[in-house]
Amino acid sequence: MTAIVTQEAVREAALDAGRALGLPEPVTEAYVRLLRPCLHLCPYDKLPEELRVEGARPVARVAGPARLPKGVVVPSYVPHVLTLDCAALPAGVLDIALPADGHLVVLAAITDQDHGWVVRVPAGTETVERHPGERDALASVAPVPLYAVPGVTAPTYVDSSERPEAAAYAEGNTERAGLLEELSEKLESLVSVPWAWEIQLGGWSPAWHDPLEDRGDILLVAVPEGAVSGGDCITYVSGTPEEIAECRYDGIAFSVAC
Repeated sequence: MTAIVTQEAVREAALDAGRALGLPEPVTEAYVRLLRPCLHLCPYDKLPEELRVEGARPVARVAGPARLPKGVVVPSYVPHVLTLDCAALPAGVLDIALPADGHLVVLAAITDQDHGWVVRVPAGTETVERHPGERDALASVAPVPLYAVPGVTAPTYVDSSERPEAAAYAEGNTERAGLLEELSEKLESLVSVPWAWEIQLGGWSPAWHDPLEDRGDILLVAVPEGAVSGGDCITYVSGTPEEIAECRYDGIAFSVAC
């Protein structure tokens, strides 16, 4: 594989792994169909070599003061975590809808609080700079530009009984069930990259406990605290498929895992 993981490369490697395990190809394909694309958002020094080129365009920044439309009020103690430049994001990579232009501003307490705001700022909107309050935990953190790396994600757990091909193959056979677990683990290893620990836009939630997909949501963005200010918590920003598809962020959900 190249340093940048592509869906086709993962598919071919997964099919090879399935053959090595002696799995029927339709069973392996059922697992491959679960793969979803994402974008990893990284500082320049963590980009794969092939993307460290002159003129590389940032697609986002973390921390620093936020710019919000006039009249939009967010409590001053809530930190500005991330601003996405929607027009700079690579086109045709994600399987979720994002605005074609303008910005998305994410404000949240990325520790143990489960609330926040996603503010859409359409292109051409007049904005004002929002100054952090005294209790803003990120007030002293310098802004950092981020660059996009296309990636692939796999679910952290696959229930083989929910995949008809896998269920028929493993029914009543513990050895075959074990082979399916090996395939699932192989998929996870195939999509693992060093920059996967950075901010993730779209794709499967990387949560091991209580995945948001189990409650019918899909991931908008996952923000590890370590990618912003240091720490071990991860903030998951999610919504229903309808909310994400229609770019409706007023009911967006925030959850924190530490």
